[in-house]
Amino acid sequence: MAAVASQQPTGFLSGISSDANFQPLDLCGVQNPFFYHVYSDDFDNAGDLIAATGAYTPTGTGSATLTPATAGGAVTISALTGSFEYLEITNASFTVNIAPKKFFYQARVAISTVATATFVAGMFATGANPISAAVNGVYFKWVGGTGLSINVTVASVTTSVVIPAAAYTMANATNIDLAFAITRLGDVLAYVDTQLVGYIPQSNINTPGNPQNAGAVARMTAPTLPSALLTPTLGLSTTAGTTQTMTVDFQSALQER
Repeated sequence: MAAVASQQPTGFLSGISSDANFQPLDLCGVQNPFFYHVYSDDFDNAGDLIAATGAYTPTGTGSATLTPATAGGAVTISALTGSFEYLEITNASFTVNIAPKKFFYQARVAISTVATATFVAGMFATGANPISAAVNGVYFKWVGGTGLSINVTVASVTTSVVIPAAAYTMANATNIDLAFAITRLGDVLAYVDTQLVGYIPQSNINTPGNPQNAGAVARMTAPTLPSALLTPTLGLSTTAGTTQTMTVDFQSALQER
């Protein structure tokens, strides 16, 4: 992925407001922190992975560790032969069935051996294995040998749309960005690329070492969405006789109020 110098930022010397002139923070120079319900994690805090006391609940027969990395930490989810491991934010506090309000999710992941791994990234209800027994959720799922899909699960019934293989390259130990947006009409738009976050000039799209797609690569048109509370979740499993790691640079979820 080529590094591109960002343009100079626009300066708002008096600040910027997200409130209308009849709302209480209209004259405040910072945006209302409650405009969206936001969880974003660059994995800087190793304490988040401690069971029972951290932000995440690690579950499974594998392990999860956090190591320092450029621009924040990186969490590594490991699955030993024939095992699984997943991380979910302990407190489920997001709702996706909120049209005409919008919802967004994004993550950057890398898998050690993609051919024999299964992984999920997205929003799930707590208390069920998101890899093999999802009950409610909106999420990406990769199955080695099958491919990548965007999925909506409601009461254990899953609707899937396959992400076109031409839209991405899934390579061993190589970052891939995954994101979805739920529009005001309730459509689910899936984004997959080498880079979805940061300064990306349109002229760089579809050139070597740069993002390949301009916009969403798959759409689910107004699916029935789960009404249950959901939480950001990452999970990995592997086939017998193989071991895997899933390295996650960041993830975030944003719900419009």
